[in-house]
Amino acid sequence: MTAITAFLLGGLTVPALAPVPPSALPDPMARGYMGVTIGDGVVVSRVEPKTPAEQAGLRSGDVILRVGTLHPESYEQVVAHICSFRPGAVVEVEVQRGSEKKTVRVKLTCRPPELDQPYRYSSPIPIDD
Repeated sequence: MTAITAFLLGGLTVPALAPVPPSALPDPMARGYMGVTIGDGVVVSRVEPKTPAEQAGLRSGDVILRVGTLHPESYEQVVAHICSFRPGAVVEVEVQRGSEKKTVRVKLTCRPPELDQPYRYSSPIPIDD
């Protein structure tokens, strides 16, 4: 959508169109995203609503045993591996849920850009009195 404004050109008022920047792409690097927050080790602590993880049936408390061919040991490994796939890729995720193992197929989407903001996990700045 553009905004219409006016400016003076040689004594005449001329309408002008102000450019509106296009919406930013979700991830210019096209990294995969499934929509989970991982707590201790590789335990799913939260499944974001309306994400591929929710649609695939992952739940809080699931322990991730395998993502594709990787048997992760940490949150960082899970994130790096998922980001190595392109949006649209389908990845098998095997989890331990209670006493049973489940395998789900997750169709990845684009990684949201706000996940890479440096202030996302910032600490409060102390103020001297």
